[in-house]
Amino acid sequence: MILNEQVANKLKTLLSSLPSWKSLTNSQFVQHLAIFMGWTVEDANFKIERARQEAFIGTALNRSSLVAHAEDREYLPRKPKPSEGTVLFTNAGPRPVLLKRGREFVSDAQLPYTLGLKLLVPAQSKVAALVTQYGKTSILHTVSEEKPFYEILIDKALTPKVMALEVWVDSGDGFRKWEYSRLLTNAYRDSFVWDEFYHVSDQIGIRFGNGTFGKIPPQGAQVRIDIKYTDGDTLLLERQYLYPLEEIVDVAGVPASLNIEVETTIQNGQAQESTEEMRRNLHYWSVYNERLVWDNDYEYFIRRRFPEVVFVRAWGEEEAERLWGPKLEHINKIWICAYAPREGIVQDVMNAIADVPMLCRNFQWYNPEHVSFTLRLTARVLSDKVLSEVDEDVRAALMRAYGRDSLYRRDKVLVSEIYECIQSTGHFEKETGAWFEAVPEGHFEANLIYQMVSLDLDNSQIQIAYLT
Repeated sequence: MILNEQVANKLKTLLSSLPSWKSLTNSQFVQHLAIFMGWTVEDANFKIERARQEAFIGTALNRSSLVAHAEDREYLPRKPKPSEGTVLFTNAGPRPVLLKRGREFVSDAQLPYTLGLKLLVPAQSKVAALVTQYGKTSILHTVSEEKPFYEILIDKALTPKVMALEVWVDSGDGFRKWEYSRLLTNAYRDSFVWDEFYHVSDQIGIRFGNGTFGKIPPQGAQVRIDIKYTDGDTLLLERQYLYPLEEIVDVAGVPASLNIEVETTIQNGQAQESTEEMRRNLHYWSVYNERLVWDNDYEYFIRRRFPEVVFVRAWGEEEAERLWGPKLEHINKIWICAYAPREGIVQDVMNAIADVPMLCRNFQWYNPEHVSFTLRLTARVLSDKVLSEVDEDVRAALMRAYGRDSLYRRDKVLVSEIYECIQSTGHFEKETGAWFEAVPEGHFEANLIYQMVSLDLDNSQIQIAYLT
């Protein structure tokens, strides 16, 4: 780096060679002028180095720089995932109440919640149903000119909340739904398709075709973008209440007496992909780019779309022949096996894969087979420890690493990692003499590709006592 002292000395040398400045070389004025020039050059040099730093994914600090890298690579950040839970509908009226799927409610915090299924609540009865924390809105846009790759950007404030999009276009004969086609793949000049992109301004955008790959919407056409949005990581506790956005009536059209109370905590949502998560994914995106070829491609794709998935496997006809023998129906078939601690993951995963344009692929869901192992643990700790706290910490650490529903679950069960997990609780420092011995028993290794191994803590033997 160029230091300000170097610049100051260089300036004095240059001025001393000029007759009109020679007598002022050692003056206070020239001294301060040299210091000012030195600081200016050093500041400019620092800014150049920072700009160079932002040009690389691994060293960029500003989110805007990473988003620019993302747009260059046609990368789409993972969208937020809504919180889910069940609510209890209590009908105190004399007639049944029918609620349509997609009916919206609101909490005291003014967050929208949506009913997942059509629901009938009989008179004087209670019915529990699943609700998801998301709302719906629409954007209307008039196409200003007919041109290739026409783009529409979604508001920057709304972008981090967008979880799903649908696009409808009215060219004069009513609104027609246009289909999403990633990178306009397998699209023709008359295909009613659109693509999604993430703009450098941190905004989601949609892009239409160029007349060769996808149809160009005509000037004056109306575009309606239906958006589902969520606040992601939210929490609504049990015994809280929801309120309908519109009046609820019973089957006779009379205002209903319906009470809506949270039965199980509405939680487990996730925010939009963070800056650091984007940085990691960008390193692999150019190779992957939603081209599902290898088994790891499917696993990466599913985990990125659904972060709540704790186990996922994918295999094709070669692995299928080893499992079930050669069969004609195995040709061009891909089996998907995944587990997440929530309902509906099967349909969500299969729908997501179906959206990726691929030829000659038939997808088959396969339910994971849960196998478990137990642990025989004998431990001795110092007398200044509280045995119940040590036991609780050890169990929590084991469940975090090997629990069926843990997001931090390890795919393989290794004895060395079990010891490392227990050691991380901080209760067994070597210099204190505290010790433990852990022996896994049962199915702690998957024999088949679709087997998911987890710890059966209830039937494990954990004996913790004081050193004698």
